[in-house]
Amino acid sequence: MFNEGGYGPGASGGAHDRLAARMRAMKERSGLSYGRLADRTHYSRSSWERFLNGKQVPSRVAVEQLAEAAGEEKEPLLALLDEVLANERAAALASGQAAAQTTGAQTTGPQPPGRAQATGPAQKAAQGAAPAAADSTAGTTTATTAKAAAPAPVPTARDSTRASPSRWAARKADRAAKRAAAPAEPAPWRRRAAGWLPAARALGYVTLGALLGAVISVIALAPGNDPAGTAAHPSASTSTDGKQSVPAAGTIVVGCTSDTCLRREPQAMDCQWDATTVRQTWLRGLQIELRYSAACQAVWGRIEGGTIGDSVTIKDKGGHELSAEIRVERDTYTRMLAVAADRPWQEVTVCGKIPRFHEQECSPVGAVQP
Repeated sequence: MFNEGGYGPGASGGAHDRLAARMRAMKERSGLSYGRLADRTHYSRSSWERFLNGKQVPSRVAVEQLAEAAGEEKEPLLALLDEVLANERAAALASGQAAAQTTGAQTTGPQPPGRAQATGPAQKAAQGAAPAAADSTAGTTTATTAKAAAPAPVPTARDSTRASPSRWAARKADRAAKRAAAPAEPAPWRRRAAGWLPAARALGYVTLGALLGAVISVIALAPGNDPAGTAAHPSASTSTDGKQSVPAAGTIVVGCTSDTCLRREPQAMDCQWDATTVRQTWLRGLQIELRYSAACQAVWGRIEGGTIGDSVTIKDKGGHELSAEIRVERDTYTRMLAVAADRPWQEVTVCGKIPRFHEQECSPVGAVQP
C-alpha cells in the first residue's frame, strides 16, 4: 500500500500518549499484525506503525477503521482524539496571545507629561486664550477648564516696555491656536489594543473557517445529498450510524472486472477489500507480494519495508508489464493486470528490485522475469 490516508502530526504528550497506548492495546487484543491491519483498512503498514508508536496523530477515519477491524467500540478512542485536537488548538491560541502581548509591550512607550503640568509663558498663554481654544475643539480637559476660569495676567511695566498690548494679545492667541491644532495623544488602551487586534482578527478568521467547514460537511452528509451516486453503487458496507466500515463477506461491489481492470488503480476500483497475497518473497528486508482480488479478477504487485528508489514489477505471459517505484515513505504498489480462466494468476511473475545494490528477487523463482 502506498498512499492510503492519514493526517499530519501536531499533538503533544498526555492525551496523545494515552491514545497511542490504547490503540496499541486494541491491536494486540485483536491479534492483528501490521500487515493484516493494512489489508483490512485504507492505511499502509508504515502509517499504522507511526499511529500506534505515537509519531503521528491518527485521523478519525483511521481510529474508526482500527476499532472496526478489532471488533471493539470506537467511542473511547474518538474521545481521546478529540482531547488531543483540543490541546493543539489551545496551544495555538496561547501562542497567539503571547505574541500579541509582546507586540503590545513593544508599541507602548513613555508617556509625555500632561498639559496640566505646563508652567511658564505657555501656561499664561493658555489662560488668556481659553475661550478661543474652547470654540475650536470640543474635547477639553479639567486642567484647561481651570485655566480658562483663572483671571487674565496683568502685564508688568517690563512687559509694557517690550511690547504693546495689541502685540502681546496677538502672541497669546497664536500660541493658543498652535496648541489647539496639535494632535491629541492616543489613550493608553488604544495603544495596547493595537498590539492584540491582529492576533484576535486572525483567530476569528480561523474560527469562521472551521464553522463553515462543519456546515458544509453536515450538508454533504445529509440524506439525499449523493452527487456521486455512491448510494446506488456502494463500495463498502454502512454501519448503523451512517459511516463507512470494512465490508462484510459477500457485500463487496467493485468498479471493474477482469479485462476492464487492466492498468487501473486497485484501490480506486475497491479491489483491495477481498485481496489476498498469493505470492511472497523477500530481498534484504524488502517484502515483495503479488496481490489477487477474486471479485475484480485482477492482480497487482506490492512492496513494503523499502526505501526511495526501490521498485516492483509484474508481468504475465501475454507480455503485459507494469511497474511502480517508491517515491515517498517505504511502500508502493502497481496498477492491475487482468486474469481469467485461460490466463490465471499463477502465470504472473512479481519481482522486487533494489537499485543501490543492483539486486532483484522474483516469484516464482526460475520464471520468466520482467
